[in-house]
Amino acid sequence: MAAATLTQAHAPAQPAKPPHAVLVDVQPASAVTSTAPSIAESDSEDVSDIFDTGIFALFAIPPIGFSTASPDDPYTYTPPAGAATRAPVKVWLPQPPAALHTALQANNLWLAGVFLADRICTGELALAGRTVVELGSGAGLPSIVAARDSGAAKVVCSDYDAPEVISAIRRNFEACGAGPDRWAVLGHSWGTDPAPLLAHAPGGFDELILADTLWQTDYHPILLDSVLALLGPSGVVHVAAGLHTGRGPHERFLALAAQRGLRAQLETEVQWLPDGEWGPHAPNTDGLEEERGVVMYYTLHRQ
Repeated sequence: MAAATLTQAHAPAQPAKPPHAVLVDVQPASAVTSTAPSIAESDSEDVSDIFDTGIFALFAIPPIGFSTASPDDPYTYTPPAGAATRAPVKVWLPQPPAALHTALQANNLWLAGVFLADRICTGELALAGRTVVELGSGAGLPSIVAARDSGAAKVVCSDYDAPEVISAIRRNFEACGAGPDRWAVLGHSWGTDPAPLLAHAPGGFDELILADTLWQTDYHPILLDSVLALLGPSGVVHVAAGLHTGRGPHERFLALAAQRGLRAQLETEVQWLPDGEWGPHAPNTDGLEEERGVVMYYTLHRQ
């Protein structure tokens, strides 16, 4: 990654190590190990499904996300040690319509969202008194813990304006225990009118959350349109994304962000460990396209 587009906040060999993250009801069959549909999305387990699950269990292949056995079953997240509260959060994973399934990938809980939720719960990502918006939220886990536990002034959670997606996110917020005046769930397609979101932060938002939103490079321009329209003058964009699709999407996004007047700062790069903790991860130098279980986290600021 070019030094001109990404400065470092920490030495690469010693990134901050978040405390243990406990994830309940995660079994090998429900860990997402590729971008192919999960077993739960198929009517039957074919040979490749069984093989993939067996390989995951035998060799502890790092996951890139998590799913549930059925759309009716919630995924249970428990905040890590060191959090102000460790009360679990139940989230139901959205089930986008078939035509949008590949484009949205909202029916899994991706690793970057878990990482940001951990940081919010422990206070490493401090949001007290701040206005917060999440784009492309999926189930909305980071926004949910922000609304419930962080002391944020207002949290707006958004994703593509499909009823199946928005209704699932709203259900998750209603179940989390946060006061209804603390949050809003809105449909928002990147690059479209931001006015409904800005109604909750007329001067722009203090904090933007992007968790695993970079994997389709073609969407970067409209994603940045929304980021720039929503970001307050001194606001911060928190970008966390897995490297299971390689570093190319990050490099292209950062290059475009720099062209659009945003300065990037690397915060940390971590890897999900077999015991559920986050451990340090040195940048890949061996030419591998895919780095499983790895999350890169950086912030963007107006120049």
